[in-house]
Amino acid sequence: APQTDQRLLVTVKTQTVPEECDLSSTNSSKDSSQTNSVNEDEFRVSSQTSITIGQSSQSTTTTISSTNYGDLSDTTYIPPSNDEDEEENEYEISEDEENCDEDLNDSDASADKFIVCEEQLLELFQNCPSCAESADSLITKREGTLIEIYQKCLKCSFNRRWKNQTLLHQNMPHLNLMISGAIHISGCVSSQALRMFHLIGLQVIKPVTFYNHQTKYIIPTVLVAWEEEQEKNVQRLKDLGDGLILSGDCRFDSPGHCAKYGSYTLIEDRINKVIDLQLVQSSEVPNSSWCELEGLRRSIQLLVNVNNLSISAIITDRHAQVAKYIRELLVPRGTKHYYDGWHLAKNIVKRLDAAAKEPGCEEIAMWKQSIVNHLYWTAGSTPDGNPQLMRAKWISLCNHVQDIHVHTSKLFPKHDITLFPQCLHQPLEGEERNKQWIEPGSVAAVKLEAIMSQTRFLNDVGNMSPKYQTSSLESFHALVLRFALKLTGFSYNGMKSRLYLAALHYNHNADRGQASTKEGELRFSVKYPRFKKGAYSVHPIKKNASYTYATDLLKKLKEGYEKGPKELVTSKKEVMDNIPAPLSCLCDKPEKHMAVKEHLSRIAKFKTEKE
Repeated sequence: APQTDQRLLVTVKTQTVPEECDLSSTNSSKDSSQTNSVNEDEFRVSSQTSITIGQSSQSTTTTISSTNYGDLSDTTYIPPSNDEDEEENEYEISEDEENCDEDLNDSDASADKFIVCEEQLLELFQNCPSCAESADSLITKREGTLIEIYQKCLKCSFNRRWKNQTLLHQNMPHLNLMISGAIHISGCVSSQALRMFHLIGLQVIKPVTFYNHQTKYIIPTVLVAWEEEQEKNVQRLKDLGDGLILSGDCRFDSPGHCAKYGSYTLIEDRINKVIDLQLVQSSEVPNSSWCELEGLRRSIQLLVNVNNLSISAIITDRHAQVAKYIRELLVPRGTKHYYDGWHLAKNIVKRLDAAAKEPGCEEIAMWKQSIVNHLYWTAGSTPDGNPQLMRAKWISLCNHVQDIHVHTSKLFPKHDITLFPQCLHQPLEGEERNKQWIEPGSVAAVKLEAIMSQTRFLNDVGNMSPKYQTSSLESFHALVLRFALKLTGFSYNGMKSRLYLAALHYNHNADRGQASTKEGELRFSVKYPRFKKGAYSVHPIKKNASYTYATDLLKKLKEGYEKGPKELVTSKKEVMDNIPAPLSCLCDKPEKHMAVKEHLSRIAKFKTEKE
């Protein structure tokens, strides 16, 4: 702890306890608990420094500063041009949204808590409350945020014991559990949060206590909350009727091709809610690339076979295994499979960039953005999803860039262009007429046509989604980074719980409207994303995010523990125990002393050979 003149202690709600009261705690975790032997005749004030949190007697409603995660339901999502830029621009937070206030409805969460130094706290016990004469006081117990002070009057022999907070179920310091719950539910990394407390000398729980609370009490509470949320959404979808319209995609827990976890998410586009989320460990499948297919299988099994829901359409990326699975299992049942336009645009941009670097093809770079816009227009202007018409619209661009606006089968003998015989724009004039067109028959024209008419890509264009896209999924995956960083390792249950927390946050804030000024004007922000290379984009600013789901979880955590710690531990024990073995179990584990001995012998041998 830092060398300071005063220790910080956390005090919550003052409580006087009779001397004969049993002060022992049965809490399994005795983090930093120190019980000093009390001599009733002699006291000395501890010279150690510590921190105490105080809670006002009034349960007043307060506000907290929280982070707004941006637009969760923006269907005008502008995708980046490559993977690196995608990571850096996902779910960006504007300055205007960082200071959002949230009303806390739970009385325990809204009650004020204060940080007070040990020296100032003990000043309150210098005088006897009975005769006002001098009294001795001593901190006799420290257990995480809990402290106990013993006071004895030097004249009238008055004595008392005082605790800075209440005990849940007579054994758990209230704030110890609440700090653990707040760290996990807010998506913080426990080591960083506890290190921050340690740096200022704040007396809090230790990491081992946090992990104990997380495993036994917090994760079961989150699992129950997610099941309730999922049941509510399933019932809502049954009431809506018709088939589900789903967007699905997989997210891996680390960059590269050797991920440990893959989480598959399904969002129902009509209600814009996460309705299922499956976590797959790479050891459950041949390799990590199979996590996407396995996650989809589990989700379909739950929605179709367990909840008896039908699927009208599903929008995914161009994953070959997923496409085959849907084609063989769902399409015969009447499900339509669409591809997301952004993934197609991402693919065509990479190929256009590569082609523009070839000799004689420099003109292609000037048409890149127009080609991407045309791809989105192809899907958006075909509401019935006619695949032949979309392919004809797409391939017609090969003529347009050459200043040919009437399309005949002679120009495209290998493709059916009859459904789109001419461009729909008005006759070009002025600057539009003076564009730098690509010369017919040139190297650039031939190369561009080869790229746009590539067989697999052309077939996939015909399967583009005409209305719904996976932009909401991209926003959700960006949100997950706030709860589960890709460069931080988590246990299986820890990762699942954090994914569920991200889904609860998304569902709770998915329907936020656009923020407005005091005058009633809608608010926008202008951003300059790196992938646009100097160009700007305009984004609507959403209303402040709500975190009442988090305070509700803390309230359920407290109520569950007060009702019975054992019942809370066993509520989801079967689910939490039914998990895949850690990846380390697949490795041959040598005896530690033998491994160290072999390591040192190799070093000694290397030094000998070098000499």
